[in-house]
Amino acid sequence: MTDSLIDYAPARSEDARQQPTEPTGTKGGDTYRYTLDGATHEIPVNFWDAESETLRLGSLLKSHGDLRARMGQQQKAPESYEIRLPDDLKDAIKANPDDPLARSAMTWAKKHNLSQDAFDELAEAFFRNEAGAFDPDSYRADQLRALDEQFGGRAEQVRQEVGQWFGALMGQDFADDPDLLAAAEDLAADARGVLLLKTLRDRLTERGVPDNRTGEPRADTDDEAGLRRLQASDAYLREAHPDHATVVRRVQDGWNRIARSGN
Repeated sequence: MTDSLIDYAPARSEDARQQPTEPTGTKGGDTYRYTLDGATHEIPVNFWDAESETLRLGSLLKSHGDLRARMGQQQKAPESYEIRLPDDLKDAIKANPDDPLARSAMTWAKKHNLSQDAFDELAEAFFRNEAGAFDPDSYRADQLRALDEQFGGRAEQVRQEVGQWFGALMGQDFADDPDLLAAAEDLAADARGVLLLKTLRDRLTERGVPDNRTGEPRADTDDEAGLRRLQASDAYLREAHPDHATVVRRVQDGWNRIARSGN
């Protein structure tokens, strides 16, 4: 029994055939998937005009401007911090402001000029994790609910795809080192951990592994040999593969670059 929200088993061919793919600009839960310059983005519904199938650029720019304005507002740290628990945790957790860990957190918050509200968010995240240790079933339900809010009807599909990708990538390492598997399960037991793994998977699929000197994608998939390796991959050959559309675009873009350069 594991608390992980994802299954690390690689996809079987019969399972993969059942995985639906979404075309550019289609609705998934509370977002639209929109492809621009070869990259697919999750667009909140309030920034998407479903009738014309275009971005509401004005709304997006206004939201970005409002966010920058809020981030630019300097908030001062209080003289001393209070530990204020959310109402639903007051019966489950007893917070001691004199606890060495609490004092250390307050010192760190003061050093970084955190407001009381920001400290409340930090404390809430910590205490919710603590509460999860006492009530793992409730904690798991909360994390699944958070993923449902993020992805809507696609949450289960996302968890399956991320688990299959991570399991295929790390399966042998997990088999050789149970401690690695335990660490992975701890990460994936939290909704934020699943979101991190999904983002990592999406970025590696879209851009490849970056060169540690330049930060740019490695060139090993930009030459003919690399493109042929991609064309032989399961993601390229199988339309039901969750990464099929992205890999096809990478192959097409790569051959176009080679054709333009004459190499």
